[in-house]
Amino acid sequence: MNRRKRKRTLILAIAAVMAVTAFVPLVGTDPAFAARDWGGTTWKVDGKRVYTGESYGGWKNGIRARADGSPGDSISMSSGKSVSNSLSGNVGISKSKLNAAFHFNVSRQWSSTASKSYGLTKKKKGTWWKIQYKRVYRNYKIKARMYSFYDGTWHKTRKTKWIKAKKFDHFAYRLVKAKAVK
Repeated sequence: MNRRKRKRTLILAIAAVMAVTAFVPLVGTDPAFAARDWGGTTWKVDGKRVYTGESYGGWKNGIRARADGSPGDSISMSSGKSVSNSLSGNVGISKSKLNAAFHFNVSRQWSSTASKSYGLTKKKKGTWWKIQYKRVYRNYKIKARMYSFYDGTWHKTRKTKWIKAKKFDHFAYRLVKAKAVK
Protein backbone atom coordinates (compact mmCIF):
# COMPACT_ATOMS: atom_id res chain seq x y z
CA MET A 1 0.00 0.00 0.00
CA ASN A 2 1.47 3.32 -0.95
CA ARG A 3 1.77 6.27 1.38
CA ARG A 4 -1.14 8.21 -0.14
CA LYS A 5 -3.60 5.29 0.29
CA ARG A 6 -2.51 4.73 3.91
CA LYS A 7 -3.03 8.42 4.68
CA ARG A 8 -6.51 8.39 3.09
CA THR A 9 -7.46 5.20 4.98
CA LEU A 10 -6.26 6.70 8.26
CA ILE A 11 -8.22 9.91 7.67
CA LEU A 12 -11.39 7.94 6.83
CA ALA A 13 -10.96 5.77 9.96
CA ILE A 14 -10.53 8.84 12.20
CA ALA A 15 -13.55 10.52 10.59
CA ALA A 16 -15.67 7.40 11.17
CA VAL A 17 -14.67 7.18 14.85
CA MET A 18 -15.38 10.89 15.38
CA ALA A 19 -18.77 10.60 13.68
CA VAL A 20 -19.80 7.70 15.93
CA THR A 21 -18.59 9.30 19.17
CA ALA A 22 -20.19 12.65 18.33
CA PHE A 23 -23.65 11.07 18.52
CA VAL A 24 -23.16 8.84 21.57
CA PRO A 25 -23.95 10.49 24.94
CA LEU A 26 -21.44 10.04 27.74
CA VAL A 27 -22.34 7.23 30.12
CA GLY A 28 -23.06 8.42 33.67
CA THR A 29 -23.87 12.03 32.75
CA ASP A 30 -26.65 13.95 34.43
CA PRO A 31 -29.98 13.08 32.71
CA ALA A 32 -30.82 16.78 32.46
CA PHE A 33 -27.62 17.46 30.50
CA ALA A 34 -28.14 14.41 28.30
CA ALA A 35 -31.72 15.52 27.59
CA ARG A 36 -30.51 19.03 26.84
CA ASP A 37 -27.79 17.83 24.50
CA TRP A 38 -29.83 15.15 22.76
CA GLY A 39 -33.37 16.48 23.11
CA GLY A 40 -35.82 14.81 25.45
CA THR A 41 -37.27 15.36 28.88
CA THR A 42 -36.26 15.64 32.51
CA TRP A 43 -38.04 16.12 35.84
CA LYS A 44 -37.41 19.01 38.21
CA VAL A 45 -38.76 19.99 41.63
CA ASP A 46 -41.55 22.52 41.08
CA GLY A 47 -42.55 24.22 44.34
CA LYS A 48 -42.07 23.93 48.07
CA ARG A 49 -42.72 20.94 50.28
CA VAL A 50 -46.22 20.53 51.69
CA TYR A 51 -46.86 18.98 55.13
CA THR A 52 -49.64 16.37 54.85
CA GLY A 53 -49.92 15.16 58.47
CA GLU A 54 -48.67 12.30 60.58
CA SER A 55 -48.82 8.58 59.98
CA TYR A 56 -48.18 5.71 62.34
CA GLY A 57 -46.83 2.22 62.25
CA GLY A 58 -48.77 -0.51 64.07
CA TRP A 59 -48.61 -0.94 67.83
CA LYS A 60 -45.79 -3.26 68.94
CA ASN A 61 -45.70 -5.01 72.30
CA GLY A 62 -42.96 -3.99 74.69
CA ILE A 63 -42.46 -5.15 78.29
CA ARG A 64 -45.12 -6.66 80.61
CA ALA A 65 -45.45 -6.40 84.37
CA ARG A 66 -47.87 -7.25 87.17
CA ALA A 67 -49.09 -4.58 89.57
CA ASP A 68 -48.14 -5.49 93.15
CA GLY A 69 -49.89 -2.57 94.88
CA SER A 70 -46.76 -1.23 96.57
CA PRO A 71 -45.86 2.48 96.60
CA GLY A 72 -43.62 3.40 93.66
CA ASP A 73 -44.67 0.34 91.64
CA SER A 74 -44.00 1.05 87.96
CA ILE A 75 -43.34 -0.50 84.57
CA SER A 76 -40.48 0.77 82.39
CA MET A 77 -39.22 -0.01 78.91
CA SER A 78 -35.99 1.08 77.22
CA SER A 79 -34.51 -0.31 74.03
CA GLY A 80 -32.84 0.69 70.77
CA LYS A 81 -35.00 0.52 67.65
CA SER A 82 -34.10 0.85 63.99
CA VAL A 83 -35.84 3.78 62.27
CA SER A 84 -35.63 5.42 58.84
CA ASN A 85 -36.94 8.10 56.54
CA SER A 86 -38.44 6.96 53.25
CA LEU A 87 -39.35 8.22 49.80
CA SER A 88 -42.01 7.18 47.27
CA GLY A 89 -42.92 8.30 43.78
CA ASN A 90 -39.48 9.51 42.66
CA VAL A 91 -39.24 10.18 38.92
CA GLY A 92 -35.46 10.28 38.59
CA ILE A 93 -34.59 13.45 40.49
CA SER A 94 -31.28 13.06 42.33
CA LYS A 95 -31.30 12.33 46.08
CA SER A 96 -29.26 15.47 46.80
CA LYS A 97 -31.89 17.68 45.11
CA LEU A 98 -34.70 15.90 46.97
CA ASN A 99 -32.84 16.22 50.29
CA ALA A 100 -32.59 19.97 49.68
CA ALA A 101 -36.25 20.25 48.66
CA PHE A 102 -37.58 18.24 51.63
CA HIS A 103 -35.07 19.76 54.13
CA PHE A 104 -33.99 16.32 55.43
CA ASN A 105 -32.17 13.20 54.24
CA VAL A 106 -34.93 11.21 52.52
CA SER A 107 -33.16 7.84 52.80
CA ARG A 108 -31.47 8.06 56.21
CA GLN A 109 -31.50 4.98 58.50
CA TRP A 110 -30.36 4.96 62.12
CA SER A 111 -30.99 3.50 65.56
CA SER A 112 -33.05 5.46 68.10
CA THR A 113 -33.38 4.73 71.80
CA ALA A 114 -36.94 4.42 73.04
CA SER A 115 -37.89 4.55 76.73
CA LYS A 116 -41.05 5.06 78.78
CA SER A 117 -42.27 4.46 82.35
CA TYR A 118 -45.78 4.22 83.82
CA GLY A 119 -46.79 4.08 87.46
CA LEU A 120 -48.76 1.02 88.57
CA THR A 121 -49.39 2.12 92.18
CA LYS A 122 -53.07 2.92 91.56
CA LYS A 123 -53.70 -0.21 89.47
CA LYS A 124 -55.50 -3.18 91.00
CA LYS A 125 -53.08 -5.56 92.70
CA GLY A 126 -52.35 -8.70 90.64
CA THR A 127 -53.42 -7.23 87.27
CA TRP A 128 -51.05 -7.45 84.30
CA TRP A 129 -50.04 -4.46 82.16
CA LYS A 130 -47.86 -3.94 79.10
CA ILE A 131 -46.30 -1.00 77.32
CA GLN A 132 -46.93 -0.76 73.60
CA TYR A 133 -45.09 1.57 71.21
CA LYS A 134 -45.29 2.66 67.59
CA ARG A 135 -43.23 4.80 65.21
CA VAL A 136 -44.67 8.22 64.28
CA TYR A 137 -43.77 9.83 60.94
CA ARG A 138 -44.28 13.35 59.58
CA ASN A 139 -45.43 13.20 55.95
CA TYR A 140 -44.53 15.65 53.21
CA LYS A 141 -45.04 15.89 49.48
CA ILE A 142 -43.48 17.97 46.75
CA LYS A 143 -44.53 18.50 43.15
CA ALA A 144 -42.24 17.48 40.30
CA ARG A 145 -42.75 18.85 36.79
CA MET A 146 -41.55 17.45 33.48
CA TYR A 147 -39.54 19.75 31.23
CA SER A 148 -38.83 19.16 27.51
CA PHE A 149 -35.81 20.43 25.64
CA TYR A 150 -36.34 21.72 22.12
CA ASP A 151 -35.48 24.82 20.10
CA GLY A 152 -32.37 25.23 22.24
CA THR A 153 -34.11 25.74 25.58
CA TRP A 154 -36.09 24.00 28.35
CA HIS A 155 -39.90 24.24 28.19
CA LYS A 156 -42.29 23.55 31.08
CA THR A 157 -44.89 20.86 30.32
CA ARG A 158 -48.25 20.22 31.98
CA LYS A 159 -47.16 16.82 33.26
CA THR A 160 -46.65 16.77 37.05
CA LYS A 161 -46.28 14.10 39.74
CA TRP A 162 -46.18 14.18 43.53
CA ILE A 163 -43.14 12.81 45.31
CA LYS A 164 -43.87 11.81 48.92
CA ALA A 165 -41.47 11.48 51.84
CA LYS A 166 -41.86 10.23 55.42
CA LYS A 167 -39.63 11.58 58.16
CA PHE A 168 -39.35 9.63 61.42
CA ASP A 169 -40.40 11.94 64.27
CA HIS A 170 -40.81 10.02 67.54
CA PHE A 171 -42.17 6.95 69.30
CA ALA A 172 -45.69 6.97 70.76
CA TYR A 173 -46.48 4.84 73.84
CA ARG A 174 -49.49 3.53 75.66
CA LEU A 175 -50.15 1.38 78.71
CA VAL A 176 -52.70 -1.39 78.13
CA LYS A 177 -54.06 -4.23 80.20
CA ALA A 178 -52.39 -7.56 79.39
CA LYS A 179 -53.41 -11.16 79.81
CA ALA A 180 -52.07 -12.94 82.86
CA VAL A 181 -48.98 -15.07 82.35
CA LYS A 182 -49.75 -18.74 82.84
